[in-house]
Amino acid sequence: MEQNARVDGELSESWGEVVRAYCECMDDLFPYLTPAEQIVYQRLFRLSHVRQSSFTKCRYEDLAVQCGISLRTVQRALKGLRQKQLVKTVWQSHGTTTFHVQLLSTLTHRPAFLPRQRRGAAPSPPLSHTMRPPVYDAFSPEDRDLFLACKRSLSPGHLNELTEQAVEWLTERANGDPEAFADDLLRDKVDELIFREVFGVERGKHYERFFAHLYRNEIY
Repeated sequence: MEQNARVDGELSESWGEVVRAYCECMDDLFPYLTPAEQIVYQRLFRLSHVRQSSFTKCRYEDLAVQCGISLRTVQRALKGLRQKQLVKTVWQSHGTTTFHVQLLSTLTHRPAFLPRQRRGAAPSPPLSHTMRPPVYDAFSPEDRDLFLACKRSLSPGHLNELTEQAVEWLTERANGDPEAFADDLLRDKVDELIFREVFGVERGKHYERFFAHLYRNEIY
C-alpha cells in the first residue's frame, strides 16, 4: 500500500504524459535496442521521467541489482545507449553517476540507428532513382575493397555521427524537410563522408564525380 501510494503521488498530475512517453519507448524505440539496453533504459526511465525529471543519480552496482543483470552487462548496455544518444552520463569515481535520460520525442534529430519515417502521402521517388547502386560499385576492385574495409571498421558511434551529418546536410538541401530525400541518397552521402576520410586528395579525385548526383537540386 505504501509503495502504491508513493507511485500515485509521483504520477498524480502527469499520468497521461508518462504513459505517452512509455508507449513511445515501447513502440518506436525498444524494437531497435538490444535486450540489455531495453532493461537498463526502462529502469532509468522509471528512476527519472516517472519522477518528473530527466535526470537520476545511481551507482552502477545498484543499477545492476535493480535490473537483475550483471555489472558487466549494465556497462555494455550503457555504452550502447550512449552511442545511440539516449543516455548521457556524468561519472564520479567515489559516488553516484548522474544519468540524463533522453526521450525519443525530445531529441533534436531522429537517431541514425532508427529507420527513417516517411510520409504515407508523399509520392514515391522514381524507380530509376531508388534503384541507384552504391557509389563504391564504380570504384576499382582494389579501392572498393579498401573503402568497404574502412567502412566496416568504423565504430557505431562514429558511423552514427557521420549519418547525423548526412541527414543535416540533406535536410538543408531539401529546404528543411527531413523526409524529402530517398534512403539511397542518405546512404550515398554517408559514403561520401567516409570516402573523404579514406582517400587522399590525389587518389580521391578520380571518384569525386560519382557523388555529383548529391548536388543536383532536381533530386530533392
